[in-house]
Amino acid sequence: MNKRKFERDPDDRIITGVCGGLARYFGVSSRLIRFLFFISVFFSFSLTFWIYILFWLIAPMRHSIREKLSRELRKKARNLDRLVKDARERASPGLSEKLLNIQELIEPLLPELESRTLNREPELRPVYEAAFVHLPDLLENFLRLPANYAKATPINGVKTAQSQLTDELQQLERTLANVTKGRYGQKFAKSADALDSLSARFEDDPTTPYRLKLESLQGRVAGRLDPEATAKIESIKNSLLAALNRLIQTVDGSDPNLYNVKQIALEYLPNTVDKYLALPQGLADNEPLSLGKTAQAAFHEQLDLLDGTLTRMVTSLYQEDAQGLLINGHFLRDKFIDGQLEWMGK
Repeated sequence: MNKRKFERDPDDRIITGVCGGLARYFGVSSRLIRFLFFISVFFSFSLTFWIYILFWLIAPMRHSIREKLSRELRKKARNLDRLVKDARERASPGLSEKLLNIQELIEPLLPELESRTLNREPELRPVYEAAFVHLPDLLENFLRLPANYAKATPINGVKTAQSQLTDELQQLERTLANVTKGRYGQKFAKSADALDSLSARFEDDPTTPYRLKLESLQGRVAGRLDPEATAKIESIKNSLLAALNRLIQTVDGSDPNLYNVKQIALEYLPNTVDKYLALPQGLADNEPLSLGKTAQAAFHEQLDLLDGTLTRMVTSLYQEDAQGLLINGHFLRDKFIDGQLEWMGK
């Protein structure tokens, strides 16, 4: 079951949208609500004022494509809404549906029809004139005619006013549909190009997932670790990415060194930092562990070991020093993958 919700209406507002929101909630004309507010002022200005302020404070603004439009364009859009509503009430079902289709085509184009956009892209000015000059003129002329005359009496002995309006609207509908396809087709193409570029970036740089994971870690610890630890994590990140970049290019996916470095980047380093941050600061800084070191001192020592080992590994990789790579690979495995910090064990 759909439940009505009282929200201020950005599409039907003069000041804050309270009257438009009440009209939408009760399903009546906003002019009626404004008239009732106006009349109530003569009976109790202060009560009316505070009721209006209360509604303004408690009611959120309904999200709408029009809420960021200029006041002038919102006014034109509301006037067009009124004309379309009045014309649909007296039109045949086919004409009524066509009016609704045109209204739905104009709505997403509204932000494109602001004056600043028209000055920058003058090719949109005919669309603005069609929506807010020619279409209102057509509807106003149609509404001036008696309903029966518009439907049944031929004009110039050929077509009725309703038939002529239908033909004009059909042409306008095609034009607006083509403009919408063109404008949003261009935007979609730009978005698709951006996604293709992002995809290519991932394909060209296989370390991207690890870099994103490590950058996320840096974002979480920003301002929560001392400057020395923050600098060490930055150095470790750079060493990890350099090692990954070289290993991915030179070894197959089953290489133990590659596995160890991936584990440190994705699991060990983030988990270690998170568990250290979970300790109460007083306990981490002052309370000694069983080996006589505080958790902070042990954490710094672990970062130093990790940073130094990874730096030596990167040096070995780029010097193609197999013996150095083997020693550092075993050390990483024994110390950082299989081993645990004391506070992690407890």
